[in-house]
Amino acid sequence: MRVVAVVATFRRPRELARLLDSLAGVEAIVVCDNAADPETRAVVEQAPGRAHYLAPATNLGCGGGLRLAETHAAQIEGSAWTHLLVLDDDAVLTPDTIPQLRAALDREKAHAAYPLVTGRDGRTGWLPGLRDRARHRLGREPMVVERYRTLFGSGVADFDWAQGICLLATRAAVEAAGYHRDDFWVRGEDLDFSLRLTMQGRGIFVPAAVVQHLPPESRTPARTRAEYFRHAAMVQNIAFLALTQPQGRRIRPSIPGASLRFVRTWGVRAIPDLFSALRRGQRGEPAGHRTAGSFRQRFDELIAG
Repeated sequence: MRVVAVVATFRRPRELARLLDSLAGVEAIVVCDNAADPETRAVVEQAPGRAHYLAPATNLGCGGGLRLAETHAAQIEGSAWTHLLVLDDDAVLTPDTIPQLRAALDREKAHAAYPLVTGRDGRTGWLPGLRDRARHRLGREPMVVERYRTLFGSGVADFDWAQGICLLATRAAVEAAGYHRDDFWVRGEDLDFSLRLTMQGRGIFVPAAVVQHLPPESRTPARTRAEYFRHAAMVQNIAFLALTQPQGRRIRPSIPGASLRFVRTWGVRAIPDLFSALRRGQRGEPAGHRTAGSFRQRFDELIAG
């Protein structure tokens, strides 16, 4: 087996350095730096192992950055690579994370594998969309790893979708499903990618493998205007997938919950934008399209102002 890893990053050199130091069992990693930041470039160039740095002329977003990294990885590896590892820049792996995921893929004859993810407090979170809905609901409560394994065991469980924190997929599945989309802008690119992978075969959750997810501490309140547009984009992308894409039919029941969370977070004044997100998604428009009045356009205007 020959694993190549990809990551898209934006002004997180410290988190990226921590990730690169934690990698073991990867033949090469391609980093797409959407900020073209000199400090980030230095981190990649000083990283152990085969690390490749890409700096696009403009911010491609997470999906676009991952797609560029995937394309480059395939070019430099040729026909040698057997597995693709998609990573968030704020993930931290253990030395046996990749070997355990690889072994589970082989043993279960699966197409994609996702580990148990913990936060700073060592408690579980960021569960994939398990097909066993009862287990998925019960596992939403954060708990220490030992308690999770006591309740649910360490055996694998099938999922429909998974986050992009640490997702290992076979080359056959990736080539059949295609790379990440570049038109989602923010949020949802991992949902779409994993749903397409599991259309090709099994996606398995591997609680025996553990990864930490350590995003930087936010220095600004979560309820900012920029975060509002990102959240609206997520709702739009969910609607786009669920209502217009064959791989998204499995997440149609999530639309009411996603809509309710949006209104609960931002209040009743957000209802017009909720309807706009649902309408745009239903008519086949991912949130990455810069159409008139789109959330991406409004976000860009906010940042520029």
